[in-house]
Amino acid sequence: MAILIKGATLISGKKADVLIEGNSIAKIAPSITDNSAEKIDASRKLLIPGLINTHTHAAMSLFKGVAEDMQLADWLAAVRKVETKLTAKQARVGTLLAAAEMLKGGTTCFNDMYFHMDEIASAVQESGIRATLGYGMVDMGNEKKRKSELAVGEKFVKDWHGKEQGRIHCSIAPHSIYLCSKELLVAANELSQKYSVPYHIHLSETRKEVFDCLETNKKRPAYYLDSLGVLSNRTVAAHCVWLTKEEVRLLASHKVSVSLNPVSNMKLSGGSTAPMPEMQEFGMNVSLGTDGSASNNSLSMFETMKTLGLLQKNARWDATVAKEGAIFDAATVGGAKALEIYAGVIKEGALADLALLDLHSPNIVPAHSLVSNLVYSAHAGNVTDVIVDGKLVVENRTLLTMDEQKIVEQAQKEAEKLVG
Repeated sequence: MAILIKGATLISGKKADVLIEGNSIAKIAPSITDNSAEKIDASRKLLIPGLINTHTHAAMSLFKGVAEDMQLADWLAAVRKVETKLTAKQARVGTLLAAAEMLKGGTTCFNDMYFHMDEIASAVQESGIRATLGYGMVDMGNEKKRKSELAVGEKFVKDWHGKEQGRIHCSIAPHSIYLCSKELLVAANELSQKYSVPYHIHLSETRKEVFDCLETNKKRPAYYLDSLGVLSNRTVAAHCVWLTKEEVRLLASHKVSVSLNPVSNMKLSGGSTAPMPEMQEFGMNVSLGTDGSASNNSLSMFETMKTLGLLQKNARWDATVAKEGAIFDAATVGGAKALEIYAGVIKEGALADLALLDLHSPNIVPAHSLVSNLVYSAHAGNVTDVIVDGKLVVENRTLLTMDEQKIVEQAQKEAEKLVG
């Protein structure tokens, strides 16, 4: 059934009706009549493109709060201890919990890297959210493990890419330069080329990663990946905190997309700030991610937008960097470009991935600048309705695709098993 959003306020401040047919936006006009369409009264609401989270580990929602106030080495040890016990069922439950949080917070698409990916894909299928999913490959230089990881990653793409009428996409996801051999990194890129899917990798997240790469490969991480020939417009590089200006120029020249994760970086005391101004200067596509709940605790893209703006301005001693419009674009159209989907915009023909916010919430009144309100004032609780792939999945703050209470209860039960 078609959906007709009536009287919505757009980010421009103008009022419009928006007609959705199938999974895309069919028409935008001051007034539209369609008696056969399901109508949403948006006269008191702000309509925005659905937010796009380009780097997370959704199943880690069950790890929320298990490794607090720890230095990175201790944090990694605590998280890995829990990860070794994570079952396929628990990964599914954790992903359902994450999907519920993201959908209710206006996030319509996420980019995931983890394991037990069949169960994660099944949870995405059930929840109604859009996702790009990749099996996180790790070989630690072991040839037998490498072949196995590549086989698992490729099979997952064959089994799931394009499912749910394209709502589920896949990626090839080698974890990082420090957990993957050069042979795995190169072979993974060949698979990314073969299937025309994103190449999702962690890059320059910590100073140790940079120093270890310099010692082992005599190159900084971006140059190391370039020497392997794996950088392209399909590459989605998460974090990119410890980059030099020349590394940014290099990544931009290959049309690499970055996923900035400021909340996770600060929580794990990464000690630096991603060079967003230089990324913009060289025309690099910038998107935003939350990272997993173990290193963020929240999957809120509103929180991520605000944190990014504050961190960039404070780190540069310059209130003019990271302008509100650029931050909002990173959370929407930048994410869509990184994942190669026609979303993140409200245009005729674009995917109908949309969110409505209550314009009369005290925290986003007055409306001097709607963009500023979205980036610095809004929170997940302002989201009232969410549409993904042309289907209403959240209505008046209620999830329509899942039993929220059941998911919360299951998640609590499985999380207690994990850390008990």
